[in-house]
Amino acid sequence: MSDEGIFREVDEELRRQQLKEYWNKYGLYIIAVAIAIVVSVAGYKGWQFWSARQAAEAGSNYSKAQTLADEGKSDAAAKLYRELAENGPKGYRVLSRLRLAASEAAAGQTDNAVKILDALVANSNSDDVFQGFARIQAAMMRLDEAGYDEMVKRLGAMTAANNSWRHSARELLGLSAYKAGRTEDAEKLYNEVIADREAPRNLRRRVEMMLALIVEASAGQASEVGAAGDGK
Repeated sequence: MSDEGIFREVDEELRRQQLKEYWNKYGLYIIAVAIAIVVSVAGYKGWQFWSARQAAEAGSNYSKAQTLADEGKSDAAAKLYRELAENGPKGYRVLSRLRLAASEAAAGQTDNAVKILDALVANSNSDDVFQGFARIQAAMMRLDEAGYDEMVKRLGAMTAANNSWRHSARELLGLSAYKAGRTEDAEKLYNEVIADREAPRNLRRRVEMMLALIVEASAGQASEVGAAGDGK
C-alpha cells in the first residue's frame, strides 16, 4: 500500500472516530430535536384541521341563525347567536354579537342591545373596525335619551380626522348638539363634514339640510329679537 493510501485510510478512521464520539455525545439531542419537529408539524396540521372544521361548523350555524331570523323565528335565531357569541371562532363571535344586538333592538330591548354593543367595544381583542361600528350603533340607539355629554363620551374620539368612522360620528354628535340646543357645536360639527372631501354624498346631503335648519332658526330668532326691539 502506498503512503498516500495509508494516510487516506488513517484520515477516514479518524473521521469515523470523531463521528462516533460526536454521536455518543449529541445523538440523543439530535433524535429529540427531530421528534420535536415531527410532533410540532403534526400538531400544527392537526390545529389547522380543527380550526377549519370549527370555522365550517360556525359558518353553518351562523347561516342557520340568519335564516331563522329572516323567517321570524327570533328566539331560535337568538339562541344560536348566543352560542356562537360565547363559543364560536373570533370572527363569528363578533358578528353574532352584532346580530344579537340588532335582534334585541328590533324586539324593543334597546338597553340590552346597547349593553351587548358596549361590551364589544370594551373588548380589547375586538377588531377596530367592528369596535367602531359597535360604537356608532350604540350611539344611534341612545340618541333620543342620552344627553350631549354622554354622546361626546361615546363619539368624541371618533370625530378625529384620521378615524374611518368620523363622518357618522360627526353627524350623530351634531344631531345630539342640535337636540340639546347647542347650535354652535352642531354647526361646527356639520361644517367639518362639509369640508371633508371623503364624506359620503348621502350623509353630506343630510348635514346640509340640518345646517339649513340651523340658519333658518337663527334668522327667525333674529327677526323676533328685532321685532321686540321695535315694539319698545
